[in-house]
Amino acid sequence: MAIEQIEPAGCMLWQFHERLGDELSSESCTELISSIQRHGQRHPVLGRRLTRASGGRIELIYGSRRLFAAAHLGIKLLVEVRELDDREAIVEMEIENRLRTDISPYERGMCYRRWLNARLFNSQADLAKELGVSEARVSRLLRYADLPAAVVGAFDGVQSIREEWAVTLAKICQDPSRRPGVLRRARETSQGERRYPPQVIFRRLASAGQLAGRDAARPRDEIVKTLSGAPIYRIAMRANTVHFIVPREGLSESLMRELKRQLTSTLEPVTGEKATGLVSYAERTTHSGAYEGVSAGV
Repeated sequence: MAIEQIEPAGCMLWQFHERLGDELSSESCTELISSIQRHGQRHPVLGRRLTRASGGRIELIYGSRRLFAAAHLGIKLLVEVRELDDREAIVEMEIENRLRTDISPYERGMCYRRWLNARLFNSQADLAKELGVSEARVSRLLRYADLPAAVVGAFDGVQSIREEWAVTLAKICQDPSRRPGVLRRARETSQGERRYPPQVIFRRLASAGQLAGRDAARPRDEIVKTLSGAPIYRIAMRANTVHFIVPREGLSESLMRELKRQLTSTLEPVTGEKATGLVSYAERTTHSGAYEGVSAGV
C-alpha cells in the first residue's frame, strides 16, 4: 500500500464504479472543488495499478468526484494504490460510498446489475451477503435496471425516481399489455414543454399502464363469415360469459329452435349440471353499426 501523487490524465475510472458520468459537472462538484482549492485534498482515493501494456495507468476504484475536481483545478490527485481483485474492490467501494446520499438508488441498482451480469457474484444472495445488505434490498434496487430508458427519461433526473416507484413501474413494464401505454406516456412527458413534479410524472405513468392494461385485456369480438366474406354471426367474449350474436333478419322460429337445440346438445356434455344456469335471451343491439341481433349468453 502506498499513497502517490498522480496526474489526473494518468487515471481512469474502473468500469464497475458506482457513479454515472453525466452526474459529474462543475456545478455538482462546486463545494468539493472549493474545499480542495482552499484546504487541499484531505482524503486519498483508492486505485490499483494496471498492466504495463496500459502505460502503468491507475484504475480508480472510487474517487471520481475528487478526480474531476483535480482535473478541473489542474493539480495532482492523491491515490492510495493497492492490489485488489474485483470483489475486494467492490467491497472497498461500498464501504466508502454506503453513507453517501449523493449516490442515487438508481446508480446503485444499475451497478448491481452490471456486477451480476459480469458474474462477479454468483447470485443476488451472494451479492447481498458480500455487501452486508438484505436480499430484499438488492432485489428492490435491481428494479431500477429493469426500467426502460423512456421511463427514466420522463423524470428530470435519476435522483427523482423513488425506490417504490421503480418497483411499481418496472412491474408494469413487464406486462406486455401495459408496457406500450407507459412508454407512450413517458415519451409524451419527456418531449412536452411543460415539466411536471416527480410525483405527478409517476402517477401519470402508472395510470397510463393501468388504462392500457384494461383496454388490452378485453378481447375483441370475432365475426364469423362465409367463404365469400359475408358476416354470419358474432362471438363476443366478456368477463364471465360468451355471446353468440346472429342477425334477427331472416331468423324464423323454427331456425331459432334448431339453434337452441344444437347449442344445448353441444354444451350439455361439457357443462353438466351447470347447464341449468344457461340463459337464452334476446336483445336489440348494434355492433359497429353492422346489424341488430339475437344474443345467447353463456
